[in-house]
Amino acid sequence: MTSFIDASSPTGNGRRIKVLSTDLIFSGVDNIFVYPSLDIDRLRDALSRALSFWPILTGRIIFESDDQYFIEFSDNSIPFTYNENDELERWPNLPVIVDDMKLIKPFIDSTQYKPEIESLLRFKVTRLIRSDEYILGTSFCHMVGDANSIVHFHNDLSQIYQNLEPIFPRPVFERHLLDKEDPDFSCLPVLKLYRNTDKKETILARLAQEYTETDPINMSFSSEQLAKLHMLAGDSNEITTHDALCAYVIFLINKHLLINQDECIRRAYIYVNYRGVTDLLTPKGYVANAIMQPLSSDFPNPCSLSSIAKTIRELIKRTRQEDFLQKWVTSANVLMGQFKKDGNVNFVWDKDEVVFNSNFKYDWSNLVDFGMKNLCRFHTMGIFKYYFRIFHLNPVKLEDGNWIKDNRGVEISFRIPKGETKEKFLAAWKNDIQEDFSNVK
Repeated sequence: MTSFIDASSPTGNGRRIKVLSTDLIFSGVDNIFVYPSLDIDRLRDALSRALSFWPILTGRIIFESDDQYFIEFSDNSIPFTYNENDELERWPNLPVIVDDMKLIKPFIDSTQYKPEIESLLRFKVTRLIRSDEYILGTSFCHMVGDANSIVHFHNDLSQIYQNLEPIFPRPVFERHLLDKEDPDFSCLPVLKLYRNTDKKETILARLAQEYTETDPINMSFSSEQLAKLHMLAGDSNEITTHDALCAYVIFLINKHLLINQDECIRRAYIYVNYRGVTDLLTPKGYVANAIMQPLSSDFPNPCSLSSIAKTIRELIKRTRQEDFLQKWVTSANVLMGQFKKDGNVNFVWDKDEVVFNSNFKYDWSNLVDFGMKNLCRFHTMGIFKYYFRIFHLNPVKLEDGNWIKDNRGVEISFRIPKGETKEKFLAAWKNDIQEDFSNVK
């Protein structure tokens, strides 16, 4: 049964914002949250109240003939679907990132890219009758914002549901202004992902082929294991736990899978949230796609954990420099506007490169728990070859029925070639775990 939720106090008033080229991601972000209980009327009321602070989500995408995209705050209703399921005994024990979409797609009402008519947010709640669990599926238009924006909204909703004050600042939707492009900067290797593009059909064909040739891997790391890797990476005052984790995965591949150094992974693209550098670009509460995907320099020693970690840290430090960031944002918007106009997509990287798209900063299940501490489980989709996605671990149920959560542990998911390559990788990782990473240097 589908109903429609209005903002308790409509605040859109028909105003428009022009989106940036870096916002032109024509898809939705689909997520699942699993709860032991949920008050549906209370959730509907909380959503109505939250929408008053988020009028962008009650709006519509507007496309004008000169390749201009806007979001019009038109105070529309949000679709809210409620179903009951008597087939599943209970929600299955799944990794955070689920490879088989058939397992969770039925629990999500996905947004579509349909300018002027399609909702930018959709909710679907399914009650599992046999276990009395509640599955909340949300779909959020990616043109509105990135993971930080989506977490921001969901956390606001969770806080309102509990009658608590918001944790995040009030959302700010107006996009920042751009400087004049520096053509020399736009040609730098660090912006390679915005130049190395291809037709959407070609990329989809490549991904379909890779899907048949690879298997998904979901690696779990406890907080203790991450602390050990952080220590082994050296210079713990400079290098972060996240740097060490990314470096370890590259180290594993280079040490155990590749025959010679000519085949090594030599560079990495790192998705970086550029909030917090300057309020001129990203004021507090900024809602947009404030993400950059810079390419690292070559690893001096691609088989050294510390060498890889230091190179990653140097890249991230560079992105936090205001002058660099100002030029980056302008160049990225110019380049993305060009390849989008040509019908291309920037999901292309070379054989000696990998990509890290991490949510290490956000513990989704804790930030959207509706007051059910360590009881919410979070799932999403999208696993690709050597495209590493990092999320916090979900809570697990013990034999006595109690739930526990390693709040600093993580899961990293990606696809890897089937057969011997996969088996060698898993064996090397398990051996490192058994030896407490004693041979990792």
